[in-house]
Amino acid sequence: MKLSSMKHFIVFIISLLALHLYAIGQDSVQVRRSVSTDRSQPHTGLNRRSGSDSTRVGNDSLRNDLRKVNLTFLSNIRTASMAEFVAQLNEKSNGYAATSANSAKDSVAVLKNAIAEEIKQLKSIKGSIANYSSSLSSTQEQIKNIVNRYAISANNHARAHQYLNSAEQRLSAKMDSLEMINRTIDELILKDHRHLNRLDLVPETKAAVKKSDSAPSKSSIWKANTTSISKDVLLDNIRSNYSNNKSIDKYVNRTDWASRILLIVLGLAYSYWIVRVAYVLKQNDPSNKIAIDAIVGKTIIFLLTLLPFVNFFTPTFILQASQLVIMLIFMYLLRHKMTGQQRKIALILIIFYLLDVFVNMIVSDDLFLRIVCIGFNLIALGLVSYTKRRIKNSESPGYISNFIYVVFAILNITAITLNVIGHVEHSRSFSIACAVGLVQSFTLQYFTDMIKLDVRNQFKKDRLVAGFWMRFNEQRTLTIITEILRIVCILLAIIVLANNLQFIETLLALSETFFGKVRSIGSISFTLGNLVVAVLLLLVANWFQKNISLIVLGGEDGQLNQAYNQKMTLFPLFRLAIILIGFFIAISALGMSLDKLTVVIGALSVGIGLGMQNIINNFVSGIILVFDKPFRVGDQIELADKKGRVKEIGIRASVLKTADGADVIIPNGDLLSGRLVNWTLSQEYSRTSFVLRIDRKTDLNEAKQWINAAIAASPHFVKERDSGISVQDISEEMIYLSVFCWVNFAANASSLKNDVLVVLYKQFEEKGLKFYSVLPPKS
Repeated sequence: MKLSSMKHFIVFIISLLALHLYAIGQDSVQVRRSVSTDRSQPHTGLNRRSGSDSTRVGNDSLRNDLRKVNLTFLSNIRTASMAEFVAQLNEKSNGYAATSANSAKDSVAVLKNAIAEEIKQLKSIKGSIANYSSSLSSTQEQIKNIVNRYAISANNHARAHQYLNSAEQRLSAKMDSLEMINRTIDELILKDHRHLNRLDLVPETKAAVKKSDSAPSKSSIWKANTTSISKDVLLDNIRSNYSNNKSIDKYVNRTDWASRILLIVLGLAYSYWIVRVAYVLKQNDPSNKIAIDAIVGKTIIFLLTLLPFVNFFTPTFILQASQLVIMLIFMYLLRHKMTGQQRKIALILIIFYLLDVFVNMIVSDDLFLRIVCIGFNLIALGLVSYTKRRIKNSESPGYISNFIYVVFAILNITAITLNVIGHVEHSRSFSIACAVGLVQSFTLQYFTDMIKLDVRNQFKKDRLVAGFWMRFNEQRTLTIITEILRIVCILLAIIVLANNLQFIETLLALSETFFGKVRSIGSISFTLGNLVVAVLLLLVANWFQKNISLIVLGGEDGQLNQAYNQKMTLFPLFRLAIILIGFFIAISALGMSLDKLTVVIGALSVGIGLGMQNIINNFVSGIILVFDKPFRVGDQIELADKKGRVKEIGIRASVLKTADGADVIIPNGDLLSGRLVNWTLSQEYSRTSFVLRIDRKTDLNEAKQWINAAIAASPHFVKERDSGISVQDISEEMIYLSVFCWVNFAANASSLKNDVLVVLYKQFEEKGLKFYSVLPPKS
């Protein structure tokens, strides 16, 4: 063992020396060029005399300081060689994922030593990078001090400025390369630690698997043993089948405490949430009770359901026990809501679950026990088929979907087939996966219904106390939560199934290779895992910018309040800031360098400028509208043939609410360039006027009194402002009176006119006089 390790170590050292000599040969020409350039630049750029050059350096102190800026050490920082060496280590690390449960114990030990040695090398490279970065930062600081001390610019000390600018660019490029290599090393070290954690569980489980799959246990059922069954035989079978449950100790000792604490905190937060909601509901309706047993039971269900997320390597015994506890608690909580048939099916399911787990604990190569196990598989198929025929309502507890039924049938048939051909251990794994999966299908459905019920209670509570959740639409919120819960349940089902079938290590290795493999498009490198995170960040940022006004200002059922706050004028800038922040965070999560992003944006800027002129025009106009404030949210404006109240000022367009209830979307460019009338810019009230035609037989003074009384009776009339009635024209039959007054809001002008006409119509009808109304006079 030691000799083999020493041999691998010597081979690795020889490979590393060869790689180093090759890198030196490749970089030697570049080093000489860099050194000659560094040496020639101060002399050619600074010591050349010219009487007619006003920018010539004539300061001995400056010249001496510039000579101290030594860049010859840059040639020793071979980032290309380091990047190539790290890439080779990354390829080796990807090869470690191929180690499966069938690997020999000695091979696993050698591989663990190689991974540990690789981690040491990576940490050594990180130390070198830290030293290089420190030297580069010091040189950059030296250049900044020279620039600040002598006020060096393109117009002042031109040659010195050119030299220092070139040096600064070289330093920045070298630091960017080191930073990228350092980030790759961090990811590689994390990947190697995952490989070590996975390999720690391999050696002890391999011997048990190998022993259980030995020649006697792989005999077909017609060649099975027929030994007598005794208590000692059953106990030996139990010890043999669960010999790998020593992994429970590793699960308890090696599970990250941060994950445990996070799950406990989530459980306490969930418990506090349901207690607070139940307390408020009880205060408003005494019939609602705070059931301590229900709160404790739901908290336990919450914790046990999410338990597989704490550590993906969860022993099957813990999964079996947790599903049984969840099922029992749900039966207790739903005891008053379940029908007799549902209660009977649930009870039969629990009894069958216990018997099936027990049978798979004592199963061995013995013919009788294998026949019993096959019998339980057939009973399981019959029980599921019976339940599916009896419970057809998808909302009812115990409902089995077609997908779950098909998966369950496939697992049972596979377990029977493996038992018949002699793979008893694998058949046992499939049988346990069937039983646990069937129970989990019920518990996950109960868990989803429990969370949705809690959300409905939250909305019910907020309707009573006008809480925060009232701002959102209940149905849309439940739809989003249902989709999130569906994804969580799918992940939980996959993790539990993989643990029961004992291929969780392979699944994690494949997923790590799939999501962690570095892919490239041109010069841009990324991983699918980072891409998924970036997309999620963009979705969250997009949802937040759409609902920022609703969250901050408030609303009801997903709509903003009618009482608009003028602070909402700045919300387009907030939305823009959220989009930009989310975009840059997503780009950083993707692993893309921002300097490459600027190059891409610069290349696309011309095409964007030509093809999106109107969008950019509206976008810039929106920013001008926010700062110039020609109108605010809630103002009554008029543009061309559109008149209404400003409902929203967006980034690209604004929304106008007309009198007939229509939402008119107007581009910000039109609002900024068009002739816009704001009726409420300086005050809320507005002046209105209209013309009345009255009969010449009417007493003019009496008619004016009637009109003034009708105007004063309207609730929209502003009494503090002046009003008047004047004779506009007189015909043979009619007198034209021009009436003007002030209304409390511009949109209420038609309402005031309606109130006045209704009152005058009744009075003129009583007197038998003629009365008409015409359009307002042109001013």
